Amino acid sequence: GPRPPAVSPLEQPIETGAMAPRPIPTVEPLTYRTTAFAASGNEPFWSVQINGNTATYRTPENGDGRGIQVNRLTFDEGVEYIGVLDGRPFALNLRAARCRDSMSGKRMPLTARLTVTGDQYTGCAAPAQAAPATAEAPAEPAPAG
Repeated sequence: GPRPPAVSPLEQPIETGAMAPRPIPTVEPLTYRTTAFAASGNEPFWSVQINGNTATYRTPENGDGRGIQVNRLTFDEGVEYIGVLDGRPFALNLRAARCRDSMSGKRMPLTARLTVTGDQYTGCAAPAQAAPATAEAPAEPAPAG
């Protein structure tokens, strides 16, 4: 089957086959099968929740967050989610490199780089539990008695 690009297309153009193929390592296992992530950074404070193809971007000014449709790109060091926010690129790049939150000291398995409104921010991330795709069925009424 098709193989993922070796690096983020924001850092290096995707291989087009014009040059001789080169070996590409396997994708990073932690991010390859995971579809939900929680990422955050400090100064300025921001957070992004990924659930499938939806990112929820939050800042102190926007506590409820903004939902953004994103496309997922896997590469050998992690995964990247790319979308558009207010007509500008929105990208969350997650790499499998241990990270330590600068305020809490908490260690996380992924580093995060957020590009939004032309600015880049760094932070940490971890796999998260995916939100259910559909609402749960209502409980059945108790039998009459």
